[in-house]
Amino acid sequence: MNKRSLVATLTVTLLVVLLAGTYLGLGNRPNLGLDLQGGISAIYTAEIEGEEPEEGLDEILDQTVEVIRARVDSLGVAEPDISRAGTDIIVQLPGISDAERVQEIIGTTAQLAFRPVEEVIPPGAPAHDEGPDCSAPIDEREQLASDESGILCGSPFDGATPGDPAETAATTPVDKYRVGPVALTGERIENAFPTLGQGGFEVTLELDNQGAQQWAEITGELACERDQGQPGMLAIVLDDVVESAPGMNPGVACGVGITGGTASITTGGATQEEQEADAVDLALILRTGALPISLEAATFDVVSPTLGTESLRSGLLAGAIGLALVGVWLLFFYRVLGVVALSALAIFGVVTLSLVTALGTVGFALTLAGIAGLIVAIGITADSSIIFFERIRDEANLGKTVRTSVKTAFASAFRTNLAGNTVTLAAAVILYFLAVGPVRGFALMLGIASVLDILIMVAFTRPLVFLLAGTKLMNRRTVRAAEPAVATAGVRR
Repeated sequence: MNKRSLVATLTVTLLVVLLAGTYLGLGNRPNLGLDLQGGISAIYTAEIEGEEPEEGLDEILDQTVEVIRARVDSLGVAEPDISRAGTDIIVQLPGISDAERVQEIIGTTAQLAFRPVEEVIPPGAPAHDEGPDCSAPIDEREQLASDESGILCGSPFDGATPGDPAETAATTPVDKYRVGPVALTGERIENAFPTLGQGGFEVTLELDNQGAQQWAEITGELACERDQGQPGMLAIVLDDVVESAPGMNPGVACGVGITGGTASITTGGATQEEQEADAVDLALILRTGALPISLEAATFDVVSPTLGTESLRSGLLAGAIGLALVGVWLLFFYRVLGVVALSALAIFGVVTLSLVTALGTVGFALTLAGIAGLIVAIGITADSSIIFFERIRDEANLGKTVRTSVKTAFASAFRTNLAGNTVTLAAAVILYFLAVGPVRGFALMLGIASVLDILIMVAFTRPLVFLLAGTKLMNRRTVRAAEPAVATAGVRR
């Protein structure tokens, strides 16, 4: 390779480094994972009634993971880690502190159904003692089959006075409803979004063609019941709780019903802010689908960001100490070549940090395990330079010139470097696809380091050392090579 090609390669490399440094200089920083910035870590266990099905369970759990992932993505969480471990589902959400809201959104099954109302049972009525205990938790109440009639509890906010605190509203006695079989299910929903209506915030539903037809039929029948003096009400039931039971207004014609394929659910909440929050969360749950199975939070922990800050500080300190020790040794032992090795490490650091930051735009977050991978990468990059420099010394000790030694040494050192990094890269790829959680971050950083190490050796270390070999800065003394032996001939007297 001639001098012009060497200079061109080195210039392109430095321009790339300059761009990476500028990107970081503009204030861009990596996204931090759960262990560094805090957040929520939870393990959900699938509740399977009866015997565990031998077939289809994996598909059901995979579907559950996808539903949870869709809900979490709608929350705008950076780098959520949602994975399976047997029948458990592991959820890690960095940067989230509202644990109660996350539990409601992830754990809610959101089984929506529309049932005709046969009778409204207010508190104090003799029949109010029938049916489920509305003061008991929802998951402890007996469920009503979709093809059966029965009594369901109303929403805890139905009887509340606007402006009441949430605690007061939740303990107010609620109406009960005697309802018929399910007339329409949430499977017919194509979209759901929060809107502001005349009575407050509500969730507007858009139904598919079959759902729109069923909606028109049931509302047309209820309009006929209204005309006959019957309740003519449709209960909107979410997880066996009647969220609202609107009646058919005079504009709904008997036998015609409500056409257009839209419906609405008025949300609970004692205040407008609570109504809005409920509408947003309910629309999210309905839009992303119902969980195919019930989930129970086996563990649900809020990770303190203080712990993450201490972990980050400790990791950076360990990396700085390791880099300083390696730098001192390289300068002492290799002199001018030590400066080359340190420059390669600096380039590695800038490019790697910019890549990690750029990956944050697609959801990647740097974890403590990833920092450990970067610290290991320092040794990998330094080792590549050391292999190259030691081969230069070996060739020079054979009596070759420094320039010839550099050329021969690089070919040998590159083969060794390529073989070592290929093995490391293969191990990192296997570890990334087989592991879960923070271990994947370690594997990713190790894989990135392996590729960058090869590129830096070819595009920076090689051209720079080749150019230095033609100057006085690099000679047998600076590479610590032995002086060649001088042959002497005896003179016979």
